Amino acid sequence: MRLPILILAVLLCGNAYSQSRQTALDTLENRYQRCLSAGSNSYGCALVYYKQLDSLLHTTLQRLYSQIDPNRLHTLQTEQGAWEEKKDAYFRKIDERVEKMHKSTMNGLDDDMISTDNKAAYVKDRVTALLDFEI
Repeated sequence: MRLPILILAVLLCGNAYSQSRQTALDTLENRYQRCLSAGSNSYGCALVYYKQLDSLLHTTLQRLYSQIDPNRLHTLQTEQGAWEEKKDAYFRKIDERVEKMHKSTMNGLDDDMISTDNKAAYVKDRVTALLDFEI
């Protein structure tokens, strides 16, 4: 009788953690949209948002690595390594495109803002996928 209660408690705690991370993700998104709506320093808004998402990604991974079943840990580590490689290639492509665009556009921060926004979206997708990863 105690085992089913313990299993239920563990599942509820994992679900609560996932929900709190989703709430954090939603809060970051809302804060970012409010910052953009202010109409000034869009690049600064995007840069802060990206850094916050990157931090959330890191803490989410650390939690998963410490709590995941050892048999599934290798799978997650392999999957994360593959994602990191794809991210690096994608970010290089974005940076190269921005560098080329700087030569033909005004020297403002619009290109950098769009680049950072795209990078943030890429990281956000990974955080969302990790939140759905079962422990």
